[in-house]
Amino acid sequence: MIDALSPWGLETLERHNDKNIPGSPERAVSRSVIEDSENRLWLMERIAGTQVEKRTAIAENLLTLQKSGMDWLLPYQETKDGQVIAEVMGFPWQLSPFYDSDELPRPEYVFDAERGAELAKFITQLREHTKGKEMKGKDQSFALINYARELAETVKDREPTIYKRLEPICARLFPKMEDFPKLPKAFCHGDFHPLNVLWKGKTIGAVIDWEFSGMRPEIYDVANMIGCVAFENPGALSEGLIPAFMDGLYDNTDISDDSYESLPAYIPSLRFAWLSEWLRKKDSEMIEMELEFMELLLAVMG
Repeated sequence: MIDALSPWGLETLERHNDKNIPGSPERAVSRSVIEDSENRLWLMERIAGTQVEKRTAIAENLLTLQKSGMDWLLPYQETKDGQVIAEVMGFPWQLSPFYDSDELPRPEYVFDAERGAELAKFITQLREHTKGKEMKGKDQSFALINYARELAETVKDREPTIYKRLEPICARLFPKMEDFPKLPKAFCHGDFHPLNVLWKGKTIGAVIDWEFSGMRPEIYDVANMIGCVAFENPGALSEGLIPAFMDGLYDNTDISDDSYESLPAYIPSLRFAWLSEWLRKKDSEMIEMELEFMELLLAVMG
């Protein structure tokens, strides 16, 4: 048998089937935790052939950030040949450090200001370490409005009852979404929220799941994080994690006034992606909750 870790110049000691692997299992064909002969834990992922180009770009970006001195990364390891993807038994694989994290206490974490300050530090570092660097991946600035329009048309054709709720939301948001591509751009994580953070106590240990990273309007990660936290409890908009998160951004980043002004509309606009997920799963309860949340956010907008 070929040692699974041999492309990286490592030797397997044992596999750990008892470890809880964080992040979405849908982003790899298979995943396993392997301990090497020096007692280091690694996450080995088999990816689909269609993922190779994107995963290569992600790996190169993470290595760029690591070399720049950014914290909280679990970069994909280079093989003995300097490749970020190895072929093992005819399939593409990637290897990254496994981080043994603490469970996020849900839903009470949303009122924890310390976590909000930590999340702001991540955005601050990401901006600092990507500014002026050539990052891999496509510019995603125009994707949101097109995505929302296509989803609305699909819902109109297939779910007319749901569309009656969705139509006034679209009428409010689409004109504002037209202007999002004009906002200043930055390299963004693309799916930044507390469940994609590996926590050690109330501090960040690592940030995972970079599949949607790329150049986007600079407020993208901020809006996504706020939306995900507030969806768990809308009361968090005014107390705890979110205010502390925003204070950290105001104090330590140069996010533009135009981007901050777009935030009240950007938060519900990003929820189209979550609505699409519930529609795909035919989860009527979550569809109803998502529509209610989008309506609530619009009411807050005024």
